[in-house]
Amino acid sequence: MLNRTKLLLLQFSLGFVLYAPFNIVKANELSTISTSNIVQATTSALPNCLRYKVTGICFWLNCDGPYCSVNETLKVDHFLPDAVVSVYRKSDSNPWDYANKILDPVAQKAGEEQVQTIMGFKMGHGNETTASPQDQNAHFKESDVIGNPAIKLFQQLNHLFLPSQATPFMPYYLSMLDAYMWRSPLMEMLLYPLNIIPGVHIVGSLIDNWGSVYPRTGFLNQPADAKAAAVLAQRAIDIATKDYQPHVYKPLNSDSCGVHCEVAAAKENDPDIQWQMVYPKTENQCAMFGKNDLAQPRPWNSDAAQMGDGNYAWVLWRRYHGCIQGEGSYIGEMDY
Repeated sequence: MLNRTKLLLLQFSLGFVLYAPFNIVKANELSTISTSNIVQATTSALPNCLRYKVTGICFWLNCDGPYCSVNETLKVDHFLPDAVVSVYRKSDSNPWDYANKILDPVAQKAGEEQVQTIMGFKMGHGNETTASPQDQNAHFKESDVIGNPAIKLFQQLNHLFLPSQATPFMPYYLSMLDAYMWRSPLMEMLLYPLNIIPGVHIVGSLIDNWGSVYPRTGFLNQPADAKAAAVLAQRAIDIATKDYQPHVYKPLNSDSCGVHCEVAAAKENDPDIQWQMVYPKTENQCAMFGKNDLAQPRPWNSDAAQMGDGNYAWVLWRRYHGCIQGEGSYIGEMDY
């Protein structure tokens, strides 16, 4: 069984490695990134981001009348590219063309009506000038969390991979649809006072503080534009992966993974949460937000601020581990 699994994994990896380099268009050569570019960028990162391990065997009892048999499935540990998280300056500058043309115009219209009704004035559009984005301390950006279309590729190999909690193309969080809360910190300051304390829930460290996760709005003071965008991406995914948040969103935390499967919470500074930039630079590796760059001559990804005109897109990879669902009732597992 394990030899067959290794062979299938080798075929899976080789298929992606061979497929990814062809016809791939660098994101930084375009003003937008297409769905096919996102899928290709995701697959190109498999050798560095998937981190697939078989950790044991799970056993399932399947009975048909008086006759019973024990089935085996793999116990695995790996990352999955659940979502595309884009952070952008204003309503029409989302770098993912699918979201920009199909989802965001509807969200913008609903958000404008929401802000007009609650606040009595028109919805703003964030940073309008980015001549030197890295020199602006005060930022406001929109953010979307949408199911990664590349998840479809993993769904076809459900005997090797745990099922993702995400659905391809599903909008989980659109900040323009949540326009009032994304622009008003008051509610979160009242509901989560302990999270607002300086030094609590920050991306980075006290020595190199990229920004606070709370309050989860689109406003942030941070001299480096790319770091500001990273914090806003963390805020958006923090909202999307929790239940009962005071925001307009669809939770990205279904039970599709199964009873005997665990998915990493989207917590800041957690190695079980990895980010892959796909716009304005197409990277084939994953990293945590919050890297200490004080010894570096330039801030983290400062070149990306100019390349993308202050707009970004990342693929969020989350760690999954547990038993692949088998037929019958779970009766135990054996770890290697």
